[in-house]
Amino acid sequence: MVCNGGANAFVEFFTRPTKLIHFKTKKSIVFSAHAVVFFLLLTVTHAWADDTADLSPSAQPDVTLETNKAAGEAEDDTWAEEDNWGDEWGEEDAIADPLEPLNRVFFHFNDKLYYWLLKPVARAYSVIIAEDLQIAIRNFFDNLRSPTRAVNCLLQGQVKDSSVEVARFALNSTVGILGFGDFAKDVLDLNSTREDTGQTLGYYGAGGGFYINWPFLGPSNFRDSLGLLGDAYLHPFIFLDFDTEVIVGTWTLEKVNYAALTIGDYELFKETALDPYAALKDVYQQHRNGLIKE
Repeated sequence: MVCNGGANAFVEFFTRPTKLIHFKTKKSIVFSAHAVVFFLLLTVTHAWADDTADLSPSAQPDVTLETNKAAGEAEDDTWAEEDNWGDEWGEEDAIADPLEPLNRVFFHFNDKLYYWLLKPVARAYSVIIAEDLQIAIRNFFDNLRSPTRAVNCLLQGQVKDSSVEVARFALNSTVGILGFGDFAKDVLDLNSTREDTGQTLGYYGAGGGFYINWPFLGPSNFRDSLGLLGDAYLHPFIFLDFDTEVIVGTWTLEKVNYAALTIGDYELFKETALDPYAALKDVYQQHRNGLIKE
C-alpha cells in the first residue's frame, strides 16, 4: 500500500501538465517544435506497426496436432477462454514498448537527475520554506489548472464537474488569495477533479499507443504526450503572455516544491521494485487507466 502510494506520487510528479508556451514572440518556434515532435511520433508509430504486422498470428505456421475430436473441441474451448482473458488483461494493464532501449536510457537520466540535482535542491528548499508555505504554493499551481480541468470535464459531458471547477477557480482565486488557499475545498467541500486532455482522448476511445519515457517529464505514452500539448494551450499563462524565462522559472519552482513535499516516495518505490523501469511503466499504465475510468 505504501509502495503504491509512493509510486503514484512519483508518477503524478512527472505527468502533471507542465509544458507552457509563449503565445506571441515564441509562437512560431514552439509550433515548429510541436510539429517536429508530432512527425517523429507518427514515424515511430508507423515503423512499429510495420514490425508488429510481420509478427501477426496470420504470419505464423499452423502446428496444431490431430487428437480425439471430442477432447480436442473441449481443449479448444478452454484455450479460447484463456486467450480471451489474456487479451482483456493485456488491453487493461499492458502497453507496447517498442522504444524500450531508448526509454531505459531516459529513465536512468531522470533517475540521476533526481538524485544528483532535484533531491539536494529540494532538501535545501525545505530548510528555507516551511511545509505550510510549500502546501500553499502547491495549491497555487493546482488552481492554475482549473480551467484545463473545466474544459476537459465539459468535453467528456461532465457538466456538473465542469461547473465545480469553474466555481473552484473563481473562489480560490479571490477568497483563497490567488489560489494559495483552497477555500472551495476547506470551507465548501468542493473537491477538484483530475481531468486532462489525455484522459479526454482516452474517453473517446484513443488508446495509449506505445510507452514513452521522456527526459525531464518522465513516463507517458503517445496519447498522453499529445494531451500535454492540449493542456499547455489551455493554461492561463498562455493568455497572460508571460515571457519564456518566467514560464520556465515557475515550472522549475513547481517541480522543486512538489519534490520537497514527496521526498522519500521515489526512494521507497525503487527499493521495493525488482526492475524499477518496468515497475514504473506498469504503475503509470494502471494509474492512467484508473483516471480514465473514473
